[in-house]
Amino acid sequence: MNVLIIEDDKRIGHVIQQGLAEDGHQVHTAHDGAVGLSLIESNHFDVAVLDVMLPALDGFSVLSQARSRGFAIPILLLTARDGKADIVRGLDLGADDYLTKPFQLEVLLARVRAVARRGPISQPSTLRAGHCVLERSRRLLVRGDQEITLTKKEFILLELMMRRVNNVVTRDQLIEAGWGFDADVREGSLEFYIHSLRVKLSPGDPTAMIRTMRGLGYMLTAQEHA
Repeated sequence: MNVLIIEDDKRIGHVIQQGLAEDGHQVHTAHDGAVGLSLIESNHFDVAVLDVMLPALDGFSVLSQARSRGFAIPILLLTARDGKADIVRGLDLGADDYLTKPFQLEVLLARVRAVARRGPISQPSTLRAGHCVLERSRRLLVRGDQEITLTKKEFILLELMMRRVNNVVTRDQLIEAGWGFDADVREGSLEFYIHSLRVKLSPGDPTAMIRTMRGLGYMLTAQEHA
C-alpha cells in the first residue's frame, strides 16, 4: 500500500514510517497540514494517517477540505488521549477511524490495514438541487442546458450546501470548508461568494435558492420558487 503520514512530531512520524515500511508499505511523510493536503490532491494514496495538531493547517482543516474537494482516501485520525471532542468532530468531518496517543505501533498498523480494506468512501459523481446539477468530476454547475464555470472556492461552498440541501449550513461550517479551521477570514468574504453563487444558481431571483438563516447561516433549497 501507498501510505501518507501527516505528523509534525518527527520522532513519532519516524516510528510510524519505520513500522509501515517494515510492514511492506510505501510511505510518504508531511510535517504540516498544508503540505499534507497538497500531497493528497496531487498523488494517489491508499491510506492517510493524519494528526489533529499540525502547523500551517490543522488536521480538521485537512480532513474537511479533502472531503469537500472530493478526495475519498481512507483517513486514520490521531488524537490526544483526552480528545473525546476531537474524536467526535473528526468522525463527523469524514475520518474513517481514529487512534489516541500514545498508541502501540502494532495497533496502528492493524488500524491502517483495516481502513484500507474498507476502501475509499463512495462519492456521488453529481449532486442535485432542483433544476441545478453539480458535476463533481468537472467541478461544473449545470443549470438546465447551460454549463456554468465555478471558481475553486465557489465549488467547495456549493458542494457542501448541496450535500445538505434543505438543511442549514452554518457560517462556521462554510468558512472551515472554504478557508480552513480558525482561518482569519476578512469581513464580507463569505457573503461575496454566497452572492456570486446565488446569481449563478438563479439569476432571475438571486435569493430564491440560497436563503439567509439569520443568526445561523445559509440554506440551499431544492426549489427555485418556494
